[in-house]
Amino acid sequence: MPELNSPPPTIRNATRSFCTSAGRVPQLLRTAAGVFRVSDWTLNRIDPDGLRYVATVLVWVHWVVGTAFFVVLVYPPWYGPGRFDAFALLFLLMLVCNGFVHYRLASKRRLTWRWIFAMCALDAALATAGAALGGGFSHHFFHLLYYPVLAGFAVFFTSFRLNMAFATGVAALYLAMSLTVGGGIDLEARDEKPLVVRILVMYAVAATVNLVSRFERIRWRAAVERERELHRQRIEISQTIHDTTAQSAYMLGLGLEEAVERADRSDPELAERLAGMWALSRSAMWDLRHPIDGGQLFNGGTLGEVLAAHAKTFTVITSIPAELAQQGVEPELSAIQRSLLFSIAHNALANVFRHSGADHVAITLDFRDNSLRLLVSDDGVGLPEDYAGRGHGFRNMRADAQRMGGRLQVESNGHGTTVSCAVPYDRD
Repeated sequence: MPELNSPPPTIRNATRSFCTSAGRVPQLLRTAAGVFRVSDWTLNRIDPDGLRYVATVLVWVHWVVGTAFFVVLVYPPWYGPGRFDAFALLFLLMLVCNGFVHYRLASKRRLTWRWIFAMCALDAALATAGAALGGGFSHHFFHLLYYPVLAGFAVFFTSFRLNMAFATGVAALYLAMSLTVGGGIDLEARDEKPLVVRILVMYAVAATVNLVSRFERIRWRAAVERERELHRQRIEISQTIHDTTAQSAYMLGLGLEEAVERADRSDPELAERLAGMWALSRSAMWDLRHPIDGGQLFNGGTLGEVLAAHAKTFTVITSIPAELAQQGVEPELSAIQRSLLFSIAHNALANVFRHSGADHVAITLDFRDNSLRLLVSDDGVGLPEDYAGRGHGFRNMRADAQRMGGRLQVESNGHGTTVSCAVPYDRD
């Protein structure tokens, strides 16, 4: 027996059929995206920094060109209110889409290919609407607006099939507009020839920019793969040193420490030599900590985490208390930046251990809105006046700071030394 107030079977079947069809739409979109390889080239998976920069430029170009174009059309008005409505609607949609993309870029949110695709499609629709309102094929410059649209599309999407499909859609749109608006084309005046040339140029622009963009992406991916391989090798080297050489140096240091204690009572000269060898072994152990602890930077460790562990190791090896104080939130620094900053801190600590005679070391990481500061301060005897010419330690630290666009400063007196490195960065 049918339930009370239930819809008739025909309505239930129609509703079920509609829901089934609606549920297939996302699957069809995903299938189409796979056919054209759309998802292979998104803003987050391939060269995110470069594409976010291009997207930012694209957004600002939209603001500037859109505003100027709207002013030209409105003041003085080119068209009557009735003909202007469709163009104004498309222009409003473009502003909304552009504003949303700008918001996601400014707020560091994920930007997917769908919004870039929508912006390019709206740009093509706006160019077509402008050409139609301008009289169709006979207008002198509106067809030129298609070329930057196709070029911008090819920058973001390197799939050749997708670019050709988009160029075909744009060409079909322009062809339909040219044949139906403003009296169409004049065959007696041989308008078909410039029409064919304009469409061929559309394909040429899309293909050329696609090839250049694809080549650059391939080069970028190769560079990334090389960098990943170097990171993997560095991690393996750090683990190998930790498991072999570092352990041997540590056991050698323990043996020398015990030998110093025993020889002190019987042979002072031997005890002095053993003490020198013990200090040398601790210096060697500290040098080995650079590749060991630095390898954690290439294994996902943040600069603050790795330096905090490094300071604790420094205390264990040298018996000089060292602490890390961090101010602010660490941004997403590149592996090269983190590695260079770590090297500066390590070399500064090495100088403290070998030359300062300090009782305490303070390491400070100060993260600000557009720059960071790394400070290593001790309470030792200070540096000699000719410290810069001795060895390569400070020379290497200055070179590392300059590679990051920063600067290194050294302040020293009889009460201690402070090595500071200021590095600018862009959180975008």
